[in-house]
Amino acid sequence: MDSVELARQIAAQLHARAVADGSNPCDPYAFVLAEAKRQDVDVESTAKGAAILDGGRAAILRKDRLILHENCESFFERAFLTAHELGHVVLEDDLADESILEVDPSRPSEPSPLGFDRVVDYGRRQRREIQMDLFAREFLLPRSWVRTLHLDDGLTASEISDKVGAPFEVVAQQLLDALLLPAVNLSPLESTQEAPLNDLQELAAKHRGEAYLLEAGPGTGKTRTLVARVEGLLADGVDPRRILVLTFSNKAASEMGERIARKHREAAAAMWVGTFHAFGLDLVRRFFTELGLPRDPRMMDRTEAVELLEDRFPSFNLRHYRNIYDPTQIITEILAAISRAKDEVVDAEEYARLAGSMGSSEAAERAAEVAQVYGAYERLKRDANCVDFGDLVLLPVRLLETNPDIRSHIQSLYDHVIVDEYQDVNRSSTRLLAAIKPDGHNLWVVGDAKQSIYRFRGASPFSMMRFGTQDFPGAKRERLGQNYRSSAEIVNAFSTFAATMRLGAGSRALHADRGPNGIYPKLLCVRRAEQQAVALADSIQVLRSEGLTYREQAVLCTGNEKLSTLARDLEVLGIPVLFLGSLFERPEVKDLLSLLSVLIDRRAMGLVRLGCWPEFKMQFADVAATLEFLRLTEVSPGAWLQSVDGIPKITDQGARALTSLGVALHGFDQSSSPWTVLVTLLLDHTRMAARLGSSVNIADRSRAIAIWQFLNFLRVQPSGQGLPIARLLDRVRRLVRLGDDRDLRQLPNAAQGLDAVRLLTIHGAKGLEFSAIHIPGVNADTIPRVSSAPICPPPEGMIQGATTSSLETYREGQVEEQECLFYVALSRAKGHLLFYAPMEKSNGHNRPLSSFLDRIGTTLIRTVVVPQRSIPEAAEEAALQLVFDGPMRFGAPQIALYESCPRRFFYTHILQVGGRRTSTAFMKMHDAVRVILATLIIDGKPAGPEDLEDRIEAALKTVGLADHGHRNEFSALALTMLRYFVSTQEGCSNEIPVAINLKFGDEEIVVRADDILIRPDQSRVVRRIRTGHLRSSETKDVGAAAFVLAVQQAFPDSVAEIVHLSDGTSQRLLLSVKELQNRRTKLEGFLGDIRAGHFPAITSPFTCPGCPAFFICGPTPEGPLQKKFS
Repeated sequence: MDSVELARQIAAQLHARAVADGSNPCDPYAFVLAEAKRQDVDVESTAKGAAILDGGRAAILRKDRLILHENCESFFERAFLTAHELGHVVLEDDLADESILEVDPSRPSEPSPLGFDRVVDYGRRQRREIQMDLFAREFLLPRSWVRTLHLDDGLTASEISDKVGAPFEVVAQQLLDALLLPAVNLSPLESTQEAPLNDLQELAAKHRGEAYLLEAGPGTGKTRTLVARVEGLLADGVDPRRILVLTFSNKAASEMGERIARKHREAAAAMWVGTFHAFGLDLVRRFFTELGLPRDPRMMDRTEAVELLEDRFPSFNLRHYRNIYDPTQIITEILAAISRAKDEVVDAEEYARLAGSMGSSEAAERAAEVAQVYGAYERLKRDANCVDFGDLVLLPVRLLETNPDIRSHIQSLYDHVIVDEYQDVNRSSTRLLAAIKPDGHNLWVVGDAKQSIYRFRGASPFSMMRFGTQDFPGAKRERLGQNYRSSAEIVNAFSTFAATMRLGAGSRALHADRGPNGIYPKLLCVRRAEQQAVALADSIQVLRSEGLTYREQAVLCTGNEKLSTLARDLEVLGIPVLFLGSLFERPEVKDLLSLLSVLIDRRAMGLVRLGCWPEFKMQFADVAATLEFLRLTEVSPGAWLQSVDGIPKITDQGARALTSLGVALHGFDQSSSPWTVLVTLLLDHTRMAARLGSSVNIADRSRAIAIWQFLNFLRVQPSGQGLPIARLLDRVRRLVRLGDDRDLRQLPNAAQGLDAVRLLTIHGAKGLEFSAIHIPGVNADTIPRVSSAPICPPPEGMIQGATTSSLETYREGQVEEQECLFYVALSRAKGHLLFYAPMEKSNGHNRPLSSFLDRIGTTLIRTVVVPQRSIPEAAEEAALQLVFDGPMRFGAPQIALYESCPRRFFYTHILQVGGRRTSTAFMKMHDAVRVILATLIIDGKPAGPEDLEDRIEAALKTVGLADHGHRNEFSALALTMLRYFVSTQEGCSNEIPVAINLKFGDEEIVVRADDILIRPDQSRVVRRIRTGHLRSSETKDVGAAAFVLAVQQAFPDSVAEIVHLSDGTSQRLLLSVKELQNRRTKLEGFLGDIRAGHFPAITSPFTCPGCPAFFICGPTPEGPLQKKFS
């Protein structure tokens, strides 16, 4: 239990005692005054801005046992300020008297892991004030009390707010904590007495003088040794303000600070313990003038950076990284290359110089294009008064290396520098250390090269190899050899593997302090992949029957996508799991996003999900009737809910459900705050939070945790143009598309105590340990994974220490990292280590095992298991009840959509919701080009340059780009595309395209050519015109096949051709007789699947976020759905 939760529980106990003594919590100021009296503390109010408050809002004078607070209008605010200061007394916080500058009564118990809070590691002093805020709220409104008021007494959050005189936001946040997060049991305080250090640990902790590297393998007591060093320094009389402790995550920094504070509270508050990036941010804020920045520069996340470059991408006129349809992905890759450059302290100018030194190769041209974008990005970022994540170390390094006065000042502040997880440092971090401790005196670092698993952020064991030679010459190195975590069988397994690793050469095997337990690592093989989850579930249950709880077991995978599938499978097999996965793609979060969308979407497609809610349950036919009504009616978003009686064909049940929805959304519109809408819905207008909060089902608890995490995310949305809900939905799409939502997958601390199996990536498991580790999918095609080359490889010479080309260095690093990942996974286990692997692919071919399994020794027990049960089908995967009226008739593009994603086809062409993908400015430019193309083809006569320019200007205005900042660039791109199209028609005459019907029994697929040319030799060319870029499968997919079949049917001697205007290419569509027959069979199968109601979703993190149905994709309402074809 962390100190914040402990403080809250102490506050709740004080509240209960005060109530028992007769105090009334509904009069909060009198309530806290009574407690202050019990604590022998006087309380007085004073004027706002009084000198005695020293610029703050409240203060405690410990010597006089007096609390002073400003004279607020609200009695609750007075009570909160008093309770905050009272917390310092109750928790025996003996730091010096200080005024509190600001309080936040509605702050969440944990900050959102996105945005500013992703970087900032609040110091011990700041964390103390956060702790007091939460102490105060818990004393005035204990979670147990507001929970009882809501669940048992039936009071809404607004009614509780009125009852106790507290702001709605404060009550709501406390209720969210009480209902959605698991209760943390107050266990007896653990003794802070730790096992004594062994000889090597003690030697390392006591080292003073020259730079020192402690190589500490898994379970060897690394953190215990580090904390012991800090305690030793304090015992030697070192001023804690002159100790700097750096690590790589806020969580690790917080835990380290907590451990130091157990014995040295004042010292822990005084010393700097945090991440490299947080320390860099502190330097950026201190020396903003020298860096040419505003006083408090804003952090720009990757989502905003992409948007910043996207608007200006046309002006870069790139050739190798050209994408004039949807450049989001290529911009993301270029930003990754820029971030990698910053890891190496290479700015845009240096990047361009390195690119220029590569000669005239294509690789040099590509690097030069990245340098061009890099320079523009830095200028745009500076103009916006922003910094990005990479700047937080790069800028301080540049500053310290070029400004001797500031460098001397920073060096004078710290006598001792301690670094955790040194294998994860990149060159910018190493150079920062060198600037602070150039001779390495009293620099103490700890790490393990074999656990270097963060290559994607520039980390590599290179810095560990250089330590004591090129970096900090003369440094001393020692190695810990005793493992205190795992059994001898597991230690032997990962030590044997380590001896074969590229980074394990010369490493000595660790010795297991626990000795053997008689349980060897085990491999369980199944025949097919779908049996793996069953075998895994069976193993988990067996271990539970032997005494291991669910929470003592963890499943580790290489990626979150695999974990998401496993989580779903294990849950339906009866295994409670603790896993958030992609937060915005969880069903309960998509439910809430769909509800918000109803307030801004005139077509209200979110009803497809809302009709599945118990509160608004509707038959599918009612949902379809409502959607049809909205398609045909001009009404503003949400307004139609006030008059549902006017919707034809809807049943009484459907009308009642829509009326309930109208009541739930009453008072809100498209301008409302998303957080306020959802919190009011959950706590006031429905009993949804109450239902989740009263459930003991682990799956419900996971849903509640996910909703809490989502609401916490909503609190910290960046400001911007547009309506708040629309802005939120766009940002969610962008976060998922860019993978920038990964930090939201972290579980809140309160969830750690649930008895459920933890599902983690191997990266996420770093630093953790479990009694049993399960590792599924140990096949040759999973681990080691062969990575593709980076889209934007660094220029030669950028990676310091590289002895081969950039590409070879990258590939060597990937091979090393795959070994490190496997080593980390093995070494998480205390007593049980189990692997799982299918032996066959879906086509029946052999699926080889991972070569890593042969490298862990001969004690691996291998067995084949045949599970006796199967995974039940998920509800959303079941066939839908469709009733077709008449033969089906679809266009060829519609059937092509079914091939790419049957579920999107269903929403778009059966249910007729969704429509087009989310548009960017580039896509709008393509819309303009398509409009012009249609008129050119109909006109059937050549268009001159001036005519094209006039048409472009009018079309850009129609699609909303007339006033875009880069209208000229879009106009130039459109003109290039259209000129190419016109050039392909030169010397030809035109025919007006006609529809061609392909028959499949009674069903039809309608194919429409975009353009038909008659060449001078009288040959006919039937063409598909695409404004975008050629996709790899586009000439062979069912859409291409349907087009070729239609051309052969209507114009037997003609040529079928596809034109891509963005590429400036035209090519003939050629499919063999066999290919055409296979595609025809496939088309027949698609039509049969459509009639049978089979619409599975084909998910992709790249395409799904742009889909119109992204938020509603999933379950559908009950009952049949009728589809009529004319």
